[in-house]
Amino acid sequence: FKPWIRVVETDMVPETRFSGWIHKVIDGGGMEPIGTRVVETPEDLHRTELRDDASSFIAYVPTGAVERGEHLVTTGGNGRTEICSTCHGPELRGLGPVPALAGRSPSYIARQLYDLQTGMRNGAWSDLMDATVADLTVEDIVNIAAYTASIEP
Repeated sequence: FKPWIRVVETDMVPETRFSGWIHKVIDGGGMEPIGTRVVETPEDLHRTELRDDASSFIAYVPTGAVERGEHLVTTGGNGRTEICSTCHGPELRGLGPVPALAGRSPSYIARQLYDLQTGMRNGAWSDLMDATVADLTVEDIVNIAAYTASIEP
């Protein structure tokens, strides 16, 4: 099994530009602080642009994000959120109609959590996540996304 996304914790990331719905590393662009964000780039831009479905990505996340995310996901962070496995299954691989979180794109997970929190995602089951996302900070969302992406699907 080769993971589709490789999570790399770092303080500095390659400079990128957003083009064609992906972050592309700027050749000779140098490095910049990651701050509180996730930066996903193709491992091999050429293969990704050819739509090679075996092409993988690097997800740069802040140093310590995976451990902080694991704490939130597995314990609820002292009441800040809910324990994710309650609904998403013991290994976060989904449970019935509830989607898997393990190995998903951290940008996707972060966007879903943010959209749920702000009411932009409001489908039939979204109200079940209201209490889960209500008190999450942007840093919490990044940490949760980093951890779930690091889990083998």
